[in-house]
Amino acid sequence: MDKYNLKDALLFISRGDTHEILIETNQRTRPDVQSNLQELLKLYPDINPKVVSLSELQEAGQDEKNRGPKERIIHLKDLADVSESEKKVLSYFETARKLGASDIHFLISESIFKVRMRIFGELQTVDEDQPALGYSLCATAILSMADVTETSFFPQREQDARLSPQLMRKIGIFGARYSHRPTGDGLIAVMRLIPDDGDKVPTFKQLGFIPEQIRLLNIMLRRPEGKIVLSGPTGSGKSTTLRSACRVYLDDNQGRHLLTIEDPLEGQILGATQTPIICDKSDEDAVKLAWSRAISSAMRLDPDAIMEGEMRDLISMMSTTYAAQTGHIVLTTLHTNSALGIPERMITMGMNADLICDAQLLIGMISQRLVPTL
Repeated sequence: MDKYNLKDALLFISRGDTHEILIETNQRTRPDVQSNLQELLKLYPDINPKVVSLSELQEAGQDEKNRGPKERIIHLKDLADVSESEKKVLSYFETARKLGASDIHFLISESIFKVRMRIFGELQTVDEDQPALGYSLCATAILSMADVTETSFFPQREQDARLSPQLMRKIGIFGARYSHRPTGDGLIAVMRLIPDDGDKVPTFKQLGFIPEQIRLLNIMLRRPEGKIVLSGPTGSGKSTTLRSACRVYLDDNQGRHLLTIEDPLEGQILGATQTPIICDKSDEDAVKLAWSRAISSAMRLDPDAIMEGEMRDLISMMSTTYAAQTGHIVLTTLHTNSALGIPERMITMGMNADLICDAQLLIGMISQRLVPTL
């Protein structure tokens, strides 16, 4: 709302749900002061403007300047030009798509705003600008471009959101995830791109698996029940491999019902029933509850196979284990460094070791990494 401020005449202060308008006593009759005041009162009709001395106004202005954007809470109506900010964010996504980037990083410090993109596993700087622009673009992503999110932008704490698929598909992207976290002198925001390949799910061969690996994957997917766990670090292509596995399962099992639980949807799988997790992504308890309810609900929807995007905690592990024990094949992922580390990780998170050692339960363990292509 800086556009309404007038030097040594009018100051608008916004701190969360608390708003204040200060007017310098000798400037209150100025036409521009009256005009800006009327605009502010349309947005915040409950505010009672305060008339103050010049020194009080300057002191309050200096306090606001010292706080900086990192400490402010921003609402949608506080943003100056939302449409231009949206265009700027979308332009970065379009650049990322053309470069084949998997992630966009917004790095904001006290002195500079950097835009970096992860291309073939390596981060490359593609743009630099003023910190204020970085905060404005992050606020726009949260407040104007996300489909399920909070009503305020909080740069001083973690926030997550899913960017609107309708917006993303305009530039050839299926969807995107947004997440930010404060740093020592600013903010880091990362947006994960989900490519839009339509219904052309890549085959195992196109992903780079060798014939023997493909043979073993097909054997796993022909089992009538059990859990297949795919491991690897963030950004190693686990979600894409899961989609390919779902495609193989559906092609080999005509008339079967495959239900997915994803956060967010990671691309179209024709023939599958794809369901997203919808909740306040900034509330960890709400996220856990939503995953738990989604898995429980899935069992009542008569699936033959379930693809759960990630085993996040003990609850989701137990739910997928129950599904595998009751005649379903379950495809899921887990963050570990190796395939053999999957059982250890599950035990560490609270799973019963005897269950994990059941050969009928854990029928497949896979670990993968991405490598640059020539």
